[in-house]
Amino acid sequence: MKKELWLATALVAYAAARAAPPVVGLTVASQAALAVTIAGTILWITEAVPLGVTALLVVVLLAINPGMRLPDALRGFTSEVTFFLVGVAAIGTAVEASGLAQRAARFLARSAKGNPTRLYVQMIVSLPALAFLVPSAITRNAILIPAYREALDSMGVGKSGRVGRALMLALGMLNPLASSALLTGGIASIAAATLLGGFSWLGWFALMAVPYYALIFLGGIWLRMMVGPFESGASCSSKESIKTAAEPLSISEIKTLAILAATALLWLTDAWHHLSPAIPALMAAIVLLIPPIGSLTWKQFESKLSWGLILTVGASMSLAYSMINTGAASWLGAVFVDRLTSVSVVPMAIVVLLVIAVALVHLAITNLAACMALLIPIAVTIAQAAHLNPLVCGLIVTLAVDAIILYPVQTAANLLAYEAGYFPSADVRRLGLGMLVLTIAVALLVLPYWSLLGQPLVPT
Repeated sequence: MKKELWLATALVAYAAARAAPPVVGLTVASQAALAVTIAGTILWITEAVPLGVTALLVVVLLAINPGMRLPDALRGFTSEVTFFLVGVAAIGTAVEASGLAQRAARFLARSAKGNPTRLYVQMIVSLPALAFLVPSAITRNAILIPAYREALDSMGVGKSGRVGRALMLALGMLNPLASSALLTGGIASIAAATLLGGFSWLGWFALMAVPYYALIFLGGIWLRMMVGPFESGASCSSKESIKTAAEPLSISEIKTLAILAATALLWLTDAWHHLSPAIPALMAAIVLLIPPIGSLTWKQFESKLSWGLILTVGASMSLAYSMINTGAASWLGAVFVDRLTSVSVVPMAIVVLLVIAVALVHLAITNLAACMALLIPIAVTIAQAAHLNPLVCGLIVTLAVDAIILYPVQTAANLLAYEAGYFPSADVRRLGLGMLVLTIAVALLVLPYWSLLGQPLVPT
């Protein structure tokens, strides 16, 4: 009954917004786009219907909005992010099907000595180093999720266990932060650096590694406290460990590793060839699926590809495009500018309010790049009105957009982890609210460090 009530609430909210006269500053089209966003957000947060069903409903509602046609409502499905996910899904499936996931899982379980707590700590500590090796968080999740799933199975820990919830939540919500500490690590860092002005790789790392790594480790502690005591796991026998270590790589594993290495090389050299990250991912998928060369059959890939994931990402991207193109996103941003600049508060309070405002806007605009494109110019405007450093305010927005996730659909990396089935959306909200508090704390505590680097909050 509760789910039916949420579904009814979402539909009534959409109908009411469509029937009401446009709010001052909104057109009929922009208010309709906002109505779809409200309905979709309610359904994605509450999971009143499956995620894929919500995605289909969002597409239909967008298509019947004023000034919209079905091709406009399907625009998100042509996004490179959607096809990037198809490519990395093939990579993840190949890692699992070839036996690499099982090999990695046995190594993880052996190094953790069958102790789930040790396994969790090892993962949190390794996230920054893994980001240097595989910059994309989505790709890391495609590789790591099967490996950790196998490791949990080898320890006898089921999907309902607390350790599985903690590991997969960390991969979904903390793992992407390791990428954003690097200028070339992901969409968030590249978009923010472009909007805020030229950054060198080292300059970005010097400014952002400290707050991002602090959020990873503090978030890891909060997550551990949130899920409660871990179950005990079964340790691997020494004979099995020696046998596993001595086992030679199979032909299938060698093929998969070679294709992964070639794909990683293309990602790392994108400054030379300027290919979208989706192209190497799709090239890897094609090679992996060619019978004589690859290590994956189409049926294996088809059985693992989540249509709920693809539909949700495509629909959320369409929703973001609609919010931007109709002017609804600009109106939403202007509301926050008016509220924050009209209140005379101390600089520290503005930082807190800015983080909270970003979290609220990010609920409606799930696409990271779109959210950055909207919010960073707004942060600069607020900074100028309050006589603060625009660069510092822009960096705080970047941290908040990245770290505060309140439902699975907000980032593709988190959605990929959510699809593994180890945690409910309620856990995302609980961890996200904790990350909201931690982001405020880290943003305030990092200000003296940024000041030492020549970027004080209040310019002298």
